[in-house]
Amino acid sequence: MLDRRLQPAGARIVSHERVEHETQALAPAIERATPDSDLVIVFGASAITDRRDVIPASVEAAGGRIEHFGMPVDPGNLLLVGATSAGRPILGAPGCARSPKENGFDWILQRLLAGLTVTSADIRRLGAGGLLMEIVSRPQPRAGGETEDENEDG
Repeated sequence: MLDRRLQPAGARIVSHERVEHETQALAPAIERATPDSDLVIVFGASAITDRRDVIPASVEAAGGRIEHFGMPVDPGNLLLVGATSAGRPILGAPGCARSPKENGFDWILQRLLAGLTVTSADIRRLGAGGLLMEIVSRPQPRAGGETEDENEDG
C-alpha cells in the first residue's frame, strides 16, 4: 500500500523495520532509520490518540520534536508531523493510511515527498471542508436525526 502511495513522487522504501509498540523499542528504530532516508514514516499498532502516546513519545525520546499533532480532516485526523534530531521529517501515520482510499495522510505525504516543509498552519488550513467521506461505522450527525436538545425536551 505504501509503495503505491510513494510511486507518483518517484520515492521508494529504503528500509523497513518492525518493533514492539513501545517507546523503548520504537525510539531507537527511529534513530536507526534516519541516516538512510529523507523521510521517516511510522505506523503504530494503534492510532495516535494524544501527544503522550507511543509514537510521539518515541519521537521525543529519539531526540526529535513534534511539529504538529492532529488534522482537521476526516479520515486522517490522528496524523503526526515531526522531525528527527537531524531535521528529517517524521510522519506518524493515522489508521486510515492503511486504507487504499485517498485521505489526509496522502495530502501530507505528497507534500513531504516534494521536499516541502509542512507547518501547523498548513495542516490547519486543510480543515476547510474537512470531511473526505462518511465513515459507516460512526454516527452520522449530518443525517438530520434527533439532537440532544430535542431528546431532552420530549
